[in-house]
Amino acid sequence: MPLPADLRDLLKDPSFWSAYERPEGDDGDDDDERWEDHPGWTLTADVGDGHTLVLEIDIDLGMLNLGVCPPGVTEPLQLGWDDDAHPFPHALRWDELDLIARAVALRDPDLPHPGPLLALASRFVLLAEHDDLDAVTPLLAAAFGTGPDDAGYWPTARSRLYRCDGRDRGVTWQRDDAGNWTVEQDEDQGGDFTLYSLRGPGSEFPFDAWRDLLAAAGRIVADAVPAPARDALGDLPAMAVADRDLSLAAQTGRTLAAVGVGHPVLLRGLAEPAHPAEVCWILETVTGAPQGSLVARWFGPSALRAARRYRLGLHLEVGGRPDPRGYATTVTRDLDRALRERGLGHAGQSGSSMRRDASGGYVTHAVSVDIAVFDDLAAGTDLVRHTLLRHDPAPETVLRHHGGTDAVVALR
Repeated sequence: MPLPADLRDLLKDPSFWSAYERPEGDDGDDDDERWEDHPGWTLTADVGDGHTLVLEIDIDLGMLNLGVCPPGVTEPLQLGWDDDAHPFPHALRWDELDLIARAVALRDPDLPHPGPLLALASRFVLLAEHDDLDAVTPLLAAAFGTGPDDAGYWPTARSRLYRCDGRDRGVTWQRDDAGNWTVEQDEDQGGDFTLYSLRGPGSEFPFDAWRDLLAAAGRIVADAVPAPARDALGDLPAMAVADRDLSLAAQTGRTLAAVGVGHPVLLRGLAEPAHPAEVCWILETVTGAPQGSLVARWFGPSALRAARRYRLGLHLEVGGRPDPRGYATTVTRDLDRALRERGLGHAGQSGSSMRRDASGGYVTHAVSVDIAVFDDLAAGTDLVRHTLLRHDPAPETVLRHHGGTDAVVALR
């Protein structure tokens, strides 16, 4: 089925998103028994001409599978998967998923764009240098919407960007001789980001089926409004975008209806949009404007242009402390609290190492702490350093910035 009814309801539930996203620095709602032995869901998006995009969700196992079904095929051809073990999530270009979501929305009013398909399937997007965040950010933000005030976790355009950002990480999308987009990474420029994709050159990625699906999506969008109807619009769409005027967008819809365009999704979206981002992609569709161009013009420069996630690793020496684990817990909590309060990131323990003591027993001598710093590496690193120094770290404690080469950060 396109979108299971119970999954639609859960898209408003913060605990679902915490379980679906499994965000770094957040343990999720591990005590929520709803996900135990849950059969999961399958979202089947009808792209057109018999092509479907299939997303299989198993919350209990923490497993997502993305596939494509060409006409007459019932078992999806795998595009990628995401799990806690060996994920290969980097499967889609942004413009591909955006195009697919537009085509699906035009065929299925129950899957509006931006909406559930973009919110869920964007887990498999990989952004690179060519992507315009001015066009990406508004659609992602609208797809996720705003969670309840008391939500422990809610996905945002920023949290999605941190997960799928290949910019400045040596990621390159390029066309092969057959016209297929493939992706590679220069590991010397990868820093703390590693590409995991089935879509490399010469791979077994289902390129033919994927290319056909994208062609079908393109036809659905291109054929939504006949060229003569576009000519009747005059400057209305441009004026609507320039002035960010929803009333002019509605007038555009009335003009289309008057010349015989009766597409319900387009007319409803112009008259009663769920979000201005919906108006923008519909105006792009009815005018033939380049994909994303009017979105970027309406919303202007994205606040996420400079957004980056950096990774630091802390080797916290605890040997010789009266309560080694208690000390490590206190330090980690203080680091996490300080970073979150400033909106600079989060911290969490990722492991420990033990040694034999004089009595022959094992004692913890070091704890590993993973640290994420958002956007401002210098400010985040300084905050981590100052917070650590309040706990009088042992000389053997080491803080590293994971980049092209691991760089040791001086603590004193």
